[in-house]
Amino acid sequence: MPKAVPSAPLAGERLLVWLMTVLSAAAAVMYVLAGWRSGDWSFVAGAIGPALVAVLAALSARLGRGRLLPVLIAASVAIIAENQLLPIEDIANASLVPLAVIGVAGAFFVPARWAVPYATAYGIAMFSTRIPWAHNDTNLLQATIAAASVVVGALFAAWIRRGYDRRGERFRSLFQHAPVSMWHEDFTAVASEIDVLRSQGVEDLESYLRSNPEEVRRLATLVEVKDVNDAAVRLSDAPDRSVLIGRFGMDTFSRGSLESFIPQFVAVANNSETVTTDLNGGLTVTGRHIEALLVWSAPRLGGVLDLTDVTVAIVDITRQRDAERKLQSLVDSKDQLVATISHEIRTPLTAVVGIAEELRNPLSTIDEAERAELLGLVADQSIEVSHIVDDLLVVARSDAGKLAVDPRPLRLSDETPAVVRTVDASIPVEIEAEAVVVADPKRIRQIIRNLITNAQRYGGPHIRVVVKQEGSRSVVEVRDNGAALPPSGRARIFEPYGRAEAGEVLEASVGLGLTVSRRLARHMGGDLTYEHDGREAIFALTLSSASLPVTVP
Repeated sequence: MPKAVPSAPLAGERLLVWLMTVLSAAAAVMYVLAGWRSGDWSFVAGAIGPALVAVLAALSARLGRGRLLPVLIAASVAIIAENQLLPIEDIANASLVPLAVIGVAGAFFVPARWAVPYATAYGIAMFSTRIPWAHNDTNLLQATIAAASVVVGALFAAWIRRGYDRRGERFRSLFQHAPVSMWHEDFTAVASEIDVLRSQGVEDLESYLRSNPEEVRRLATLVEVKDVNDAAVRLSDAPDRSVLIGRFGMDTFSRGSLESFIPQFVAVANNSETVTTDLNGGLTVTGRHIEALLVWSAPRLGGVLDLTDVTVAIVDITRQRDAERKLQSLVDSKDQLVATISHEIRTPLTAVVGIAEELRNPLSTIDEAERAELLGLVADQSIEVSHIVDDLLVVARSDAGKLAVDPRPLRLSDETPAVVRTVDASIPVEIEAEAVVVADPKRIRQIIRNLITNAQRYGGPHIRVVVKQEGSRSVVEVRDNGAALPPSGRARIFEPYGRAEAGEVLEASVGLGLTVSRRLARHMGGDLTYEHDGREAIFALTLSSASLPVTVP
């Protein structure tokens, strides 16, 4: 849990302490002057109490505490003591006014649970100070009225303070438990520096700051963080609240956070109450990057911005931005899919359409041998389109989580040559082991066909297929003597519509074939990998061998 931050003095309380300092010092001076003019130097003794109060108040304000209640209590004690030590009725009567003011004012700074005891005790003390002068009923009535008035005034002041405290507690509760990061900041030092920049001829502050990032950094260090809420501590990855309170250090800003300060400084310069900006690439205490929406707001009091009470709300939108980028990537992928389909299907369809038109032409002079050859081409190209559609269906079903396989026992040494014969019977098949696996025969054939087609299109001219056993794994390798892909491109070739460059001259466009093949392999508990041994490029389909003897139909 974050450490609790000590409550600050009430707004303007330190100013009132300084006022008490001045008034007490003035009272001491008046006592001295009264003694000098009257020739009664006993008045000088009366200056001791106000002088001590002035010293106490000055120390309180100077040391940064700025608490008014101890000063008020000291002042009332000094007045009561002097009334007893200086038996001058006129001064005692005159002291009723400051005593009453002090009593009522003090009640505003007393905790609510002590309001009634305080008012009662103060009223009794004030009444007791009048007893020496209660020579008649009039003086006694005067003492009673004065004491009662102070009690009523003190209770009224305490009631006002209670309402003030409740509103303050409500605000603090809303502030501390707000679901977004909230910062309470002081921009007065920034405003002073902006005035200096204006006096030096800076007219367009925003342009000046964007061209002088170090000036932005310097101004940012003048912002004082007075308080933060729990959400700010969590968002900043801070160990507790105290780490965030105070002024920013010169080395605590990322480029994104510095840029977010510029609209805030411009708002100060333009006397604007609020501004909204992006915080892109901000850094937390642990160095984590975040993206956020920042709302800067300053209250306007009497027509003037109160820059000591600025609230900055930071809404974390990192996940939303990531989602937007993923969505854009998906849109780009779908656009690329359309382009890929168009490219992959156009070639065989063009051949099919062209040959069909030629065969349908009644004026054609094609003989039977040529006709048979053309019909064979139509069949081959139609099969190619069918294979492309199969790959597209695999991608679609895989993305939807609905890809299904029908595993059964099969020998890779039987399936592999059969697939190779349908693609290119001239490709040699080397059987090093009678590998038996449990897999979907249709999907195995689809993978091997895609690997051979990929080697024919983008590999070297010499292709061979090897079936072997590696421990508990059965492997089908499609090898070619093509150039090696760079390490940075080896992962991309398995991405949908990926492209990888090999050396400086070879560009491999793998479309969907390798993506489909790896997804199918992993869906059946295996994998598809690429490596180059210095002589050959090797695409290896790896499957777990059957763990028990199985009967292969």
